[in-house]
Amino acid sequence: MFIKREFQEESLLLYKGTFTVNLISILGNHARLVLSNDFKGVQKIFRIFVELTQNVSYYSAETFETGPEVNCGAGWVSVQNFPKEYHITTGNRIKPEHAPTLTQYCNEINSLSEEELKKLKRDLRAQAMVRDTGANIGLIQSCIMSGNPLDFLISEEDGNHYFTIRVRITKEA
Repeated sequence: MFIKREFQEESLLLYKGTFTVNLISILGNHARLVLSNDFKGVQKIFRIFVELTQNVSYYSAETFETGPEVNCGAGWVSVQNFPKEYHITTGNRIKPEHAPTLTQYCNEINSLSEEELKKLKRDLRAQAMVRDTGANIGLIQSCIMSGNPLDFLISEEDGNHYFTIRVRITKEA
């Protein structure tokens, strides 16, 4: 998987590989250290970083066995620092049949107000307890925390499908 130049520029953190729980914690803490001068921003960045990288770990179509019966997803993450906002972007391979569902889900999230997103999150969390699934609550939470719509792209390259998602966090003046 190739990481486009636009996600490499102004990058404070750029990683490509397997996302284990320990690595997500290490990289997230590194992002905290690099941005320690922006307390409010760093809290949002850390939480959104964890949500997005966990999605790669759990849902990437490209996985690696990291222990007996333990698989972790592979992909990439970039944390970028621009004058007016931060960008957190992840990319990973997906199964082709998941593309329409992801597109519909992201479009739905982007069409809702903050109050509607909070209600959807509560409803999905209640369903998740019954079904024992995560229900992709992390994307909703990332949108709520950032206050911005999700930027996403589903692309095809060499017969593989890829999901790229960027969350923009506006810096406070």
